Amino acid sequence: MKSPLVSAIIPVFNGAQYVAQAIESVLAQSYPCIEVIAIDDGSTDESPEILARYGTRICCIRQENHGVCAARNRGILAARGEYVAFLDQDDWWYPQKIERQVAAARDSRAGFVHTQTVYFDDVTQSFCPPLDPEAKPEEYVGWCFEKLLFGNAICNSSVVVRRELFARVGLCDPIIEGNTVQDYDLWLRLATVTPFAFVAEPLTVFRLHPHQGTVNRRMMLREQIKVLLRRLPGLPHELRHSVTHRLARLYDLLGSYELDYHDHRAARRAFAQSFRWEPHVRSLCLWFVTFLSAGGVASLRRLYARWKGPNDVRKETAAPHGGNCRGTS
Repeated sequence: MKSPLVSAIIPVFNGAQYVAQAIESVLAQSYPCIEVIAIDDGSTDESPEILARYGTRICCIRQENHGVCAARNRGILAARGEYVAFLDQDDWWYPQKIERQVAAARDSRAGFVHTQTVYFDDVTQSFCPPLDPEAKPEEYVGWCFEKLLFGNAICNSSVVVRRELFARVGLCDPIIEGNTVQDYDLWLRLATVTPFAFVAEPLTVFRLHPHQGTVNRRMMLREQIKVLLRRLPGLPHELRHSVTHRLARLYDLLGSYELDYHDHRAARRAFAQSFRWEPHVRSLCLWFVTFLSAGGVASLRRLYARWKGPNDVRKETAAPHGGNCRGTS
């Protein structure tokens, strides 16, 4: 049986420090039929020169800077493979990754296959615990749409998708702001047309480093809320009730971040929305807090931290896992 071609899509923006390792990890795959498509999204560093060194071993597309979403879409449209594999410029794969995923897709007839991910701290040059210790990507198997409505533990660089599915669900949504939840939105759409499969081996490496784009958690939460609101009208009643509970929590968390940035008006709107979706004493009290000065809010937080203890406060303020939240362009 002939091996299907896999197209590895690598968006690149000022990634000179890392992109060679990403490309080399694709070229070193044990799987024989891979094309590498690197989309240089208007880099101003040495990335173009590094990409040029690979000559015909890779397909390099250069465009003006339009962001990682547009770069991924350009790569998907240029792909010739039966499968598309996503890889961020600062991550890398172990050699058996694509071979294992193609086998899993064949065995399970799934059009979406992801793998276990390990995390690498570039500062200490050592592997480290995952960003979210409670994330369980192994649970995202089969028909996953409902599960995805309540979180996303799938690493973008671990995913392989059957290319024909993009004709059914569309590409990454450029309306979503920043590099926030485009992957999450795409997974939700794909989950309506194909079951997911999971390879339980740690075959994808997610690099943590100081040069990553600053995580804008307020933007992440706003865009995640928009994605869920778009899905809400078509959901069955019981599922819609559960999602409204999640929306209330996300608005509550957004309000807390707005307070961090001393935007009390935006925080007030967020807590009001939280109360609208699920009336609760907490959101009502926090709505009143937004009328205090920044100093008054800081004093209340210190009192709250002493009462709850540091571990409880940390759990309550953890950002929800809804997307990649790593800026690459």
